[in-house]
Amino acid sequence: MLKDLTREDWLSILKIPEDRIPTALILRGTRNLKSYYQVYRQYFTDILEIGTPNGILEDVFIGRLNGYSIAYASIYGAPMASEVVHVFGVLGTRLVVQTGNFGALADEIVAGDLFLATEAFCGDGASQYYQPGAKTVTASIDPREWMALPKETNLHTGRIYTTSALFAEGMEDIESWFRAGFSAVDMETATTFAVAKYFDMDRTSILYAFDNPRQSEHILLDDAEKNERRRQGNMQMIEIALGLIRTYSSRSVR
Repeated sequence: MLKDLTREDWLSILKIPEDRIPTALILRGTRNLKSYYQVYRQYFTDILEIGTPNGILEDVFIGRLNGYSIAYASIYGAPMASEVVHVFGVLGTRLVVQTGNFGALADEIVAGDLFLATEAFCGDGASQYYQPGAKTVTASIDPREWMALPKETNLHTGRIYTTSALFAEGMEDIESWFRAGFSAVDMETATTFAVAKYFDMDRTSILYAFDNPRQSEHILLDDAEKNERRRQGNMQMIEIALGLIRTYSSRSVR
């Protein structure tokens, strides 16, 4: 069974040289898998594209960032997140960073703001197989303790609710999550945290706000000013995620 595949098995299946096992893995939660694969690819050199003959893994690469071997994967939702983190967990990757966007629940969060999830609720369906009985999973590191953030960053922290059914969200659900103490909602963070914890990987999630459903906003609405804030938030998020990985990698290899 797939659960029983070893480090050596995955190295052989994916044709990864042992010296290219990545220190860190960065995930991008998105429907636009190939578009963001190309966006993140430009930050790396010496790209090794990763895939399997039957297409179980796609839109994944290992590249070099400041000389360090780092993996990237475009994913969407819990199943894809769990599979990618599982593989790199078996390989021995030490850090996973979840990136992407989220729906804001807290009143003070607006489009383009950044969010660090301190704890994620397992409403995703995949986390239970890695953390049985757990309702939430926590982050293990805070990027602010590893690097100085840009002064203009609008950053919030708090608890995030991870769901697997975006179009099933109604106002009653959103209000219920907010009243339970969640400031944000996404589709991957709890899964990523749960699998990473199973493999004893460090983990964090830094996301940017796409909208605030509690303010009658949703992903199908368009607004030029908000689009610009989203663009800026996306770039800040990527910059912080890559900065964290650089610092973490430099300390890990000493």
